[in-house]
Order: sequence, then C-alpha cells, then structure tokens
Amino acid sequence: MKNKTIGYIRTSKNTQDLGLEVQRKALEKFELDELFSEQISGRKEHRTELDKALKRLEKGDTLLIYNLARLSRSSRQLVNLMSELNEKEIYLKSIQESIDTRTASGRLFFTVLAGIAEFEAESISLRTKEALANSDKQLGRPPIKKNKRKRIIVLYQENQLSLKEIAVKCGVSEKTVYNIAKKAGLSRK
Repeated sequence: MKNKTIGYIRTSKNTQDLGLEVQRKALEKFELDELFSEQISGRKEHRTELDKALKRLEKGDTLLIYNLARLSRSSRQLVNLMSELNEKEIYLKSIQESIDTRTASGRLFFTVLAGIAEFEAESISLRTKEALANSDKQLGRPPIKKNKRKRIIVLYQENQLSLKEIAVKCGVSEKTVYNIAKKAGLSRK
C-alpha cells in the first residue's frame, strides 16, 4: 500500500486568495493524494480543514505544507503537532524551509524554526503595539456622539419602539442600544 501525501494550505483572511493560489501551485508540484485549504488565523487551536487533514494521515504518510507559518504561528502549537505526528509515525515536509522530518536533521531544523517563527510573530505584535502607542490612531469603532446617545435614551424611555427599531432609526446595532440603555440605568422589565 502506497503512503499518502496530504497537503494543507492556509491564509489568515478570506481576502488573501492570491496567497492560497501561490501555496496551491507550489504543493501541486508534488504528488498529492488530497489537499485541504482554509482561511483562518494560524493562532487558532482548532482549524476544521487542518483537523480533517490530520485525521486522514496514517502511519508512514506525509503532511505537506508550504511553510511553517501556514501550519501555526505558535512554536508551542508546532512542537505539540510535531510530537503528535511523531507518535503516529507521520512525516512533515515544508517546501520553503526544506524541512523533511523523515531525517533527524529535519526534525532538529523543524524545532529550531518553530522557535524562530514564534519569536517573529511576537516581534511583529510588539512592533504593532508600540507603533499604535506612539500614534494618534485608535483601533475599533469611533465612540457614539453625545446627541446620538441622548436620542437613543429618549427613544428607549418612550417605550414606543423595539430595540431593533431604535437601532435602525439611530444607525447603530441593537447591542449598542442595549449597552447605552444599561449604562444609563434603564431597563424595560
């Protein structure tokens, strides 16, 4: 029985279709038995398509990836995954880093690069936080203006409209209406 090669590709956002295409083309140069693809953060512990790919792998099979960052952004996750693959005698092959865990040097290289990948992800996060702290930019939605808050409170107190109707009339979400009313100490019970 021939050992399988299962491919896995991933991007973080569903707007990164080009990233998936680049990965797909690189993996298709190998004789894949199956290819799993998804668009989800690499920091997520459970990813549906990765889980499916891992379930399809059996002893002697190979999980083929474009690079380690596609598998995970956390060295802990990568090392745990590598341990799981080793226990099941499943190999990992990464195209960009030229890693093949069929060899001892491939396993060592994997462990070193997993640490570097986590360091890089943490460095990017730290630089982003520092840049935001040193700028006037704020993340998230802008605060609701006072006159709009007052209007929401008045409409809520009049009790003529539902939360949904107030939200539509004021151009906010129902949750925002609820939160403003709650903060003002109002309740419709």
